[in-house]
Amino acid sequence: MKISSLFFLAIIIAASVMTQWVDGAPCSVGGCGGGGESWTASAQAFMNSDVPLVGVTGNQNTKSSSFSSGSFQAGQPVGGAINKTVNSTIPSSVASVSGVYATPGSRADLFPAPALLKSLDAISEKDVVLDVSSRRSPGEAHIRGGVHIPAKSFFYENGTLRSVSELAAILGKAGISSEDAVMVYSDSFSSGEATAVLCMLRYLGHEDARALDGGLDNWIAASLPLETKENVRSPVSYAAHPRADLLADYDFVKSGQAQMVDARSFQEYGKARIGNATFISPENVLEEGRLKPGAGLKDTFARLNASRTVVVYSDDIYGASVVWFALQLMGFDARIYTWQDWQAHEAGRA
Repeated sequence: MKISSLFFLAIIIAASVMTQWVDGAPCSVGGCGGGGESWTASAQAFMNSDVPLVGVTGNQNTKSSSFSSGSFQAGQPVGGAINKTVNSTIPSSVASVSGVYATPGSRADLFPAPALLKSLDAISEKDVVLDVSSRRSPGEAHIRGGVHIPAKSFFYENGTLRSVSELAAILGKAGISSEDAVMVYSDSFSSGEATAVLCMLRYLGHEDARALDGGLDNWIAASLPLETKENVRSPVSYAAHPRADLLADYDFVKSGQAQMVDARSFQEYGKARIGNATFISPENVLEEGRLKPGAGLKDTFARLNASRTVVVYSDDIYGASVVWFALQLMGFDARIYTWQDWQAHEAGRA
């Protein structure tokens, strides 16, 4: 659709809702809560600022990280890291139904424990939107109000997690405090960038942090507002309170107390694994770029005992974090471990 046509369509839509605006100021993207009518008004409120797809040409790609990731434990060497690049094509027209934005809806009720999932219709004005797409360049479209910190910023060049003090400094410099409600997203949910950063935030003790259901791909599919300007927040102090129980160590794994889940490739799983680990790759928990609904995940995790701790391990934190996230939403006590740490300890025992 040509720009002039989009502009004319915007005028028609704005005119059609003018009578609704006379009675009171339109709500913001998150200030109206849930529900179809409130969300429609919320989306329409953006017509006078950066509307969906502003500054984005048809068929433009948004890219996720191709950064190599590995160990999630600070300062630990990485081996066998995996590169990932996921492209999603932004549609060249704004999806609508009879001239009104489509209601995005919520999938929270599809999971037993959805606390870490941020549904599209649950965006709040108090949320700090954290864009962790590692390959988004300045000027590219992103969710309105988003603060950009690439996922790779939280890791050293070899893929290891930075120290707690460094992580706190990065977040504080970006204007994010430990008391903020944070919504994390990346270009595509399947890249694992958002879940890896979410896991990092939870490790730091950040209680109010969630990952956007489906990431930017899902946001765009619902025709929700984007912008191209870079947002800057005033620096604050970030107070970290690390949770050691979120990361498993060698002794805990060796003790046999936990159920092990191998989130590497099937080929790697076939060559060597930890004990009687169950193979569950990130692809096993995904469906059309989002997590499978709870019913599908229940089948995927059928071999696991919900009353026992589950440790997900891999040489790729991004992939492991996607499986960890799915387990969390299904009510499991899930932790993350690294294949590299296991290999290092086992080599030392040889």
